[in-house]
Amino acid sequence: MIEVWPALDIFSGQAVRLRQGLYDQMTIYHQDPLHLLDELPCPLPRVHLIDLQGARNGQFSEWSLLKTLSGRGLHIEVGGGFRTLEAIALGLDHGAQRIILGSQAITNEQFAAQAIRRFGPDHLVLSLDIAGEHTRIHGWQEDGPKPDLLWQQRFALGYRLLNVTDISRDGTLQGVDDAFWREWAKVPGNVGAGGGILSLADLIQLEDLGISRAVVGKAWLSGSINLKDVLGC
Repeated sequence: MIEVWPALDIFSGQAVRLRQGLYDQMTIYHQDPLHLLDELPCPLPRVHLIDLQGARNGQFSEWSLLKTLSGRGLHIEVGGGFRTLEAIALGLDHGAQRIILGSQAITNEQFAAQAIRRFGPDHLVLSLDIAGEHTRIHGWQEDGPKPDLLWQQRFALGYRLLNVTDISRDGTLQGVDDAFWREWAKVPGNVGAGGGILSLADLIQLEDLGISRAVVGKAWLSGSINLKDVLGC
């Protein structure tokens, strides 16, 4: 089975989901993310943790939550405002296994090169959030470069872990776009998919295309995917 990473998006300390990356289309699922996890039928083995305010303002702030989740034994990939080498180091020191890099690693090749040299390909994930022909950066508020060329350049620097989000379907529960993911399954590296995942059938479809990982957000929070079925917990 494809490796599933349940997504936990945080805004003002609350567990939320956005629709297509729009902050004015936010659904609050729980005021306390820890209580949300405590209410699950089984403990999560891993989590994809994003600070949405950090993604927008450029500075990760959910340090206490990260440390608490790490203390529970979860494997964590965390993103949202990691735009300095010092922030990456602090994230790893707080127990994250992987730091997700977006805007800064996309727009600043020198930073991307310094980060991969210092921390290595096992600890960094490049995040490409795609709308149309462009990446979206700074909390999905601005257009960035074309994603296929950008990934070629970052792969040449040594990056191997890539998370791709289909923004047009993110938070919509429309199911995955076969044509979109068929193209991304062809690129080098270990690709994680997000955007529109609704059901176990979508996960099987992605796996059949050759996608290694999937980030599942609204589907598990709304109950359309049973985490027991996909995590074996």
